[in-house]
Amino acid sequence: MKMLQTVPVLLVLIMGAFGCGSEEPAPPVAEEPVQVDLTVEAPLIRVGYVKQDHHSAMFVSALRGGRMSELYPVYLAPLGEGFYALVRDGVKVAEVQVIESQGAMEVPNNMNAGLFDIGFGGVAAFASSADRGTGIKIISPLHFDGDMLVVAADNEAVVDWDSFVEWVMNSPEPVTVAFKSPTAVAVVLLEGALNHSGVPYSYQSSPQPGSRVLLYNAQGEANLNPALTEGTVQAYVSNNPHPALAEHSGIGRVVCSLSDLPPGIFGDHPCCALAATSTMIAENPEGVAAVLELFVYATNYINNDREDAAAAVAEWCGVPLEVTLESMESSVYDMTVNQLFMDNMHIILDHMRGLNVFTGELLSTDHAVVEEVLYDFSMLPEGGL
Repeated sequence: MKMLQTVPVLLVLIMGAFGCGSEEPAPPVAEEPVQVDLTVEAPLIRVGYVKQDHHSAMFVSALRGGRMSELYPVYLAPLGEGFYALVRDGVKVAEVQVIESQGAMEVPNNMNAGLFDIGFGGVAAFASSADRGTGIKIISPLHFDGDMLVVAADNEAVVDWDSFVEWVMNSPEPVTVAFKSPTAVAVVLLEGALNHSGVPYSYQSSPQPGSRVLLYNAQGEANLNPALTEGTVQAYVSNNPHPALAEHSGIGRVVCSLSDLPPGIFGDHPCCALAATSTMIAENPEGVAAVLELFVYATNYINNDREDAAAAVAEWCGVPLEVTLESMESSVYDMTVNQLFMDNMHIILDHMRGLNVFTGELLSTDHAVVEEVLYDFSMLPEGGL
C-alpha cells in the first residue's frame, strides 16, 4: 500500500500593482500540492456496519473520499480490501477497516466478541448490551425516524394506525406481525402502541389466549419481505429500506411511520447510533474522536447533497437509486447531542423497562445512572462542527 495521495489545493492568485497602466499583472503562482504519506504506521480502528441507509455516513465516507477531501479536513483514502487511511489535516492518523455485520442486533455482539471497535447499530440493542455490563457506550447520535409499519400490497383494509387496529381486532384469526430482532427499536415502539391502543398481543413463540396480534421474530431484516410474500406474516415493522423495497417490488405497502404511533411520543425517535467498546475508548480516544469527526462531516455531506449521497448508498448497498432516495427521505441524519435526543432516549428506555428488557443498572430511572452506564460523548466534536 505504498502510495501518496495529492490533496487538491486552491491556486493563490497574486495580483501585481498597476502603475500608470503600464505594468502587467503578475502570473498566478500555484502552491506545492500537499503530499499525504499513506504508508506510515497508524493505529487500526475496526468499524462495523449493516447494509442499510441508516448507516449512510459509513458508505459516503468510503465512496466519496475524494470529494470529501476537497470539502473537509478529515476524509478516507482507500488502501484496498476494506482498509482505508483516515486522513486528518493532511496526516494519516489511523487505518480504518470496515466490516459488514449480518444484522443490526449482531453489531453489539460482534463488538463484545472483539470483532469491531466502533459500531453502527440500533440504540435499543446498544442499551441492552450496556445493561449486561459489557462496557459498550453510545458515543454519538446518528439517525432518527425511518421505521415503518408495512402490510401486504393487497390489504385494502389498512390505511393508517386506526384502521390497522380495527383490522386486527376484527380479524377471525390473530394477525401475525414480524419484526427483525427483539432489541430492534421498531418492535419496542410497536409494543408501546399496541399497549396504548388496548390491543392484546403476545409472541408467536408463546401465544396467549385472546391475543389479536402475534409478534413473529423474523431473525433478521432480510427475512421480512420474503415472510410477507410467502404469507408467513400479514404485516411487519422495520427500518427502511426494506419497507421502500416492499413497495418498489409490489409486495407490500407502507401504512405509517412508527414515529406517528400512539401515544404520540415517538416523533423524532432515535433509531441508530455510534457506539464503541470500553477498550477502544480507553486506549485510543484520539482515534475515536477522529472517526467521529469523519462521520460528522459525512453527515453534513448527506444533508447538503442528498442525491449524490444516495447514489453512494445505493452503490454500496445494492439498492436501486430511486428506492434509496425514497427511503432516505424518511430519515433524519444528525449527530448532535441535545435535550431532544436525551429526552427521546429516556422515552425508549422507559418502554424497554416496561417490556422487562433490562436486568442490570439500566433498570434505574435515575438519569445520572443511565448517562454513566450508557453514554460517553466526550470524544464527539463540540457543536457538531
